[in-house]
Amino acid sequence: MRRFLPLVILLVAGISLWRTPVQASSPQAYQDFNYQFDQYRQKLSDFQAAYTQYKQFNSLTAQQDALDKVKALLAQRNMVAKTYFLFLNEKLNENPGLGSADTAGYRTAITNQIGLLDQNTVQSQTIGTLADAATVSTAFIKNYNAMQAAYRQTIVGINLGYLQYFGSKFDAAAASAQTLIAASRGDSSPEKQATMDRWMLNLSNQHSLFTEKIVLIQKALPGIKGDVQEQDRQLATIQKTMLAARQDLIEGASYLGELQDALHYE
Repeated sequence: MRRFLPLVILLVAGISLWRTPVQASSPQAYQDFNYQFDQYRQKLSDFQAAYTQYKQFNSLTAQQDALDKVKALLAQRNMVAKTYFLFLNEKLNENPGLGSADTAGYRTAITNQIGLLDQNTVQSQTIGTLADAATVSTAFIKNYNAMQAAYRQTIVGINLGYLQYFGSKFDAAAASAQTLIAASRGDSSPEKQATMDRWMLNLSNQHSLFTEKIVLIQKALPGIKGDVQEQDRQLATIQKTMLAARQDLIEGASYLGELQDALHYE
C-alpha cells in the first residue's frame, strides 16, 4: 500500500493541458476533446472514491474496485491527451500558411506522442496490482514534459502559419500598390508623388519589422522544452513577439490605406 500512495498525486497532477482558443473550423475535434476531458474528471472522481474505500477497509473487494477504477482512469487520461493532439492535427490540416515540410514535422511529433499514449494505454490494461498502476502512471509522467512541449510547439507553429499567411497577403497588396505608384508617376504632381513615396517607405519599414519578428519566432520555437514552468516562460516571450508581429501587419495595413487614398485623390 505504501508503494501505491504516490499514484494519487501522479494521477491528479498529470493531466494538465495547455488549451488554445478554438475556431469554428474544427468544432468536432474540439468537442471530442472536451467530452473526453469530462470523462476523465468523472473517472478521477470514481477512482478517488474507490481508493478512499480501499484505505478505509483494506478488503479484497475494495482493492479490486480500486484496481478497476485506476485502469479505467489511466486509459482515459491517455485518451484526453490523444484527442487534444488530434484536435491540433485538424488545425494543421486547416492552416493556410504552413509549408509542407513544417506541417510534416509537427505531424511527426504528434504521431510519436500518440504512439506513446497508445502504448501506455495497452500497459494500463495489464495492471494486476496497485504497484503496477504506479509504475504505469510514472511512465506517463516521465514523458509529460516532452508531451507538453509537443503541444506548445505545435500551437506556436499553427499561429506562426497564420501570421505567415496574412504576411503573404500583405506582400501581395504592397506589390500591387508599388505597381500602381509606378504607373501613376507620370500623372502625379511632385507633391503627391513624394507623399506616396513616403508611405511606401513606411510600408517597407513595417514589413521589415514584421519579417524580423517572424525569424525570431522561428528560431525560438525549438527552444520550447524543459519543465512546464520553463516552457511557459519561453512561450510567453514568443507570444509577445507574435502580438508585436500582428501589430506590424495592422500598422502596415494602415499605410496601405494611406497609399490608396493618395492614389485615389488628386
